[in-house]
Amino acid sequence: MRVAIDGPAGSGKSTVAHAISDRCGMTFLDTGAMYRAVTCECARLGIAVDDIEAVTRVAEECRIEFGMSDAGQTVFMNGRDVTREIRTPETDRNVSAVSAIPAVRAAMVERQRGREGDVVAEGRDIGTVVFPDAEVKVFLTADPEARAHRRAVQRQGGDTAKDDATRTDADEERRILEDLKRRDQLDSSREASPLKPAEDAHHIDSSLLTVDEVVSRVIALHPRLGELERQASAAQAPEPARPAIEPKDDDAVAAPKAEAPKANAKREQGPMRPFAGNTPDDYYDHAIADWPITGRAFLWLVIMVVGALSKLLCPWRIEEAHKLWDDKSGRMLIMNHCSMVDPVILVVSAYMHGIKCRPIFKSEFNSNALTTWLFSRVGAIPVKRGTADIKAVRRAADALKRGECVLVFPEGTRIRDDERHEIHGGFSLMAQMAKAAVQPFAIVGARNIKPVGALLPRPFCPVYIKAGDKITFEELGVKRRKEQVETMERVAMDRVFQLRDELRAEHPGRL
Repeated sequence: MRVAIDGPAGSGKSTVAHAISDRCGMTFLDTGAMYRAVTCECARLGIAVDDIEAVTRVAEECRIEFGMSDAGQTVFMNGRDVTREIRTPETDRNVSAVSAIPAVRAAMVERQRGREGDVVAEGRDIGTVVFPDAEVKVFLTADPEARAHRRAVQRQGGDTAKDDATRTDADEERRILEDLKRRDQLDSSREASPLKPAEDAHHIDSSLLTVDEVVSRVIALHPRLGELERQASAAQAPEPARPAIEPKDDDAVAAPKAEAPKANAKREQGPMRPFAGNTPDDYYDHAIADWPITGRAFLWLVIMVVGALSKLLCPWRIEEAHKLWDDKSGRMLIMNHCSMVDPVILVVSAYMHGIKCRPIFKSEFNSNALTTWLFSRVGAIPVKRGTADIKAVRRAADALKRGECVLVFPEGTRIRDDERHEIHGGFSLMAQMAKAAVQPFAIVGARNIKPVGALLPRPFCPVYIKAGDKITFEELGVKRRKEQVETMERVAMDRVFQLRDELRAEHPGRL
């Protein structure tokens, strides 16, 4: 049985292949590590990657071996442990040039094809060149930003399989993103075995999936993989304990068969505690309807108090509000961002009309225990800005699937001018994952509350919001998932600014 997993750098090929190897008892063949090992050896010997003859000689004469340690797989080049060395930025920059040399690829492919038995291999040409007759072929992709985040976490010793919201250095992650895009271009355009999916490959986008979810999808592609998984699980199951005294034949009874533990099984999400002991994660991950009665009572108290104060201090009105109130489905709500009053108005109005709404907020507000406690208890979901925070994306998508609304400010921060700033398109990914619509809103007047240079806010300053029609992915007329996300981001934000201009025309002087 052979499983071929191809895809660009950082798409999760190695992690997934490792997991399949563990769950199905297969031999794992890390072909990428082989090219990286050759690249490292060339660097150690002072051989330039454009010296084709010298690099080829290294590839043909070297000895590459794999081993296992408590930390996982180890890689040896001519008896030297290069496990860490093959993952450095220098290797990342040079490995594409080395792997593009036809003679190097021929030397590596010959070694790879020599593996016997049940094998899972990952690389860039496994399904097209190395194992073209593989029973299962997968082309694993992911958004460049998600791949860059995974690589950044990997370099600092983290594991996105355990925590995909790990904080990383933003500048380092941007540099990795640039390197990945450059490698994608090189790998896709090289003459020898370019990066491309096999015609019969199954495409899986891992951007918003956990490792277990990807592995389960791959195993489901072939009954033989399911059989191997069951065999491996049974072999790892502990034997039932024998009684201290063996029963006689006539006293023997059929002992219940011990159930083998499911490999990598997800922990079931238990109910929340009725009064105390719940963590912020509990409030982020559970439906608001499933919160304990004390939590829901506190939320309603905040809604009523904050709603009354905001209505008194900055009288607000939502125009065409029926577009928000009449639709009870889970939707992604987006709006321009001017002040701290913006989320209050939409969230309060939604709750007062029976619509549960979760605002997304930047995790910097979780700087102390009090704000962490408060924001989690009002249903807000934190996001780590500057990273591919897949955990936040999943939480938002889960809320949308449950029928809750999610409020996002795509500009990412409060904007005090009329220029178009960088838009963070995470809202479109969240909506696409949940198959939910996006509904645009616009606000004016919030900037008048505290003009630039003013020391104190102005009381009784009217604020106006206008609701737009929701936008579905189906009506965009785009089929490819990535293009859907980009088109939704553009169309929805154009509608936000159109609504803002309409409001300003109706209420002159409001900013």
